[in-house]
Amino acid sequence: MRLRYRILIAGLVFSAVAVNGQDTWYGSVSGMQLMYNPAWSGTSGASALNISAFSFLPGNGFGLKSVYASYDGYIPALHGGTGIWIADDILGEVMNDFRGGASYAYHFRAGRDLYITAGLTASLVSRGVNTGSVILPGDIDPFRGITGGSTGYVAPGSIYRFDLGTGVTFAYGPWHGGVSVMHLTQPPLSNDSREYNRLKRLYTLIAGAYFNPGEKHLILKPSAALLVQGDSFTAYLGIEAGYKGLLPGLSLWHVKDGFTAAETSLGWDAGLVKIILSYSYILNGGDISFSGTAIVKSSLLFSFNNVEKRKVPHIINLPVL
Repeated sequence: MRLRYRILIAGLVFSAVAVNGQDTWYGSVSGMQLMYNPAWSGTSGASALNISAFSFLPGNGFGLKSVYASYDGYIPALHGGTGIWIADDILGEVMNDFRGGASYAYHFRAGRDLYITAGLTASLVSRGVNTGSVILPGDIDPFRGITGGSTGYVAPGSIYRFDLGTGVTFAYGPWHGGVSVMHLTQPPLSNDSREYNRLKRLYTLIAGAYFNPGEKHLILKPSAALLVQGDSFTAYLGIEAGYKGLLPGLSLWHVKDGFTAAETSLGWDAGLVKIILSYSYILNGGDISFSGTAIVKSSLLFSFNNVEKRKVPHIINLPVL
């Protein structure tokens, strides 16, 4: 079984590289808005630290997992928000994609009830391949077993690339939204810098709202997102609620030529700390090798008191599940 998984993981990795180097999909953008649009930096007012861990297709034993962390806050002297973020995608024993960046967003009031931010992020993309764990069909001899010799398809060592992204957000009453373009440099994720290995530009549209429907303790946060990258797109629609510290949520998402999945989330708001668990189940699109659980996520969100919070032009209550 171990050999089968290693061959399958290698196939997944190299088919993904050949299809324009797509970004990882984490099940939602909630809690990770900073990585998708730098203009969200500091929009929550108080400084916040977000740490998340993901397991992809855990029932298949592929060892596909990711970790993410970000920190951002509003700085009155800069009239905007700053933030840093890192993400590490681990494709079993074969490949590791590490990304990290720093963001700044300028906040201003554009009308009586309209608030806008404009942001820019600079980041580093690193891809590492463990050639010793890659087994391609050319490495297997029907009589002698694994012989090697095909690893020349993969350059050993890590690749480092510089990247840029930009975006804007708006808030009007309980409504908010954002548009961004990431990977402006379209960094190549291979040494030969071929066009098909470039990380295609990622266009993201996020919208949502914050409602308190007549009940003092009840909060509703519907949200939607559309991500377009190359020939692929991902659509997301969800809603989360808050009631006396309890944070339940439900969402649906679909990846073109991939999965359609439902995600249930449950969290607990303890004031300065939020604890979140999310589970995504494949409804359609998975074959016999990719059925059942799609993504399992666990997160911690730490909010810090900010004595300058009153100086923030406008605070946006973003989804966290």
